[in-house]
Amino acid sequence: MTQATDPRSFDRFALDYDRFVSLLPGQNTAWLTALDLKGGRALDAGCGSGHAVAALADAFDEVVGLDLSAPLIEIARAERARPHVRYVVQDLFELADDDGFDLVYSHTMLHHLDDYRAGLEHLKGLVRPGGTVALIDNVSDRRPTPPRWAYTWGARLAFPREVLRVGPRDAWFQLRFWHSRPWLAHLLSDRYLSRGQFRELYGDVFPGARFDDLGFALAMVWTAPRNADGGR
Repeated sequence: MTQATDPRSFDRFALDYDRFVSLLPGQNTAWLTALDLKGGRALDAGCGSGHAVAALADAFDEVVGLDLSAPLIEIARAERARPHVRYVVQDLFELADDDGFDLVYSHTMLHHLDDYRAGLEHLKGLVRPGGTVALIDNVSDRRPTPPRWAYTWGARLAFPREVLRVGPRDAWFQLRFWHSRPWLAHLLSDRYLSRGQFRELYGDVFPGARFDDLGFALAMVWTAPRNADGGR
């Protein structure tokens, strides 16, 4: 089982993508760090260039960052290495870990999978009893794939604010990145769940989960039962 979106699409703009994410501090980590989770082992499935992994490294004894993009993993290893962090280039469905994880986390990766539900079930199977599954994914209520103008005009409208926030050089980079052909091609290949579909699917796989609306995305946090029947 593989990703529906070509994983090599990130390979074509890995360095620019890492810079882009770096200019949005907290976007990939604020909700996660606010959960104040700690423990032995954590997994970031679809870790990209390692921003969330670096944040988790302060709270967990071991962190595994997994991604299909070798260039992004190379950046993660170079820029966000820690003694107790391991980055791997691997398909999510090929990851089997008998020890399990105290935290299973993923940020805006699951919509790339051919079988969304199977991805959720697989992540659920990787968490230890009593552990936490924390997932974020983009949602779109009007249509599965937002139109091109939603990204390009949004970036133009945000440009003055971004000049004040990050300075003209980085704001200009952001604007050009939003309009770049590889990034737009990737965005226009994505298909998102609606908020209703998200809550229905995730709630079915993770009964009793809590949902948080992040605007562009929904987030879910779920604690695995400690009894043998409800956990892994």
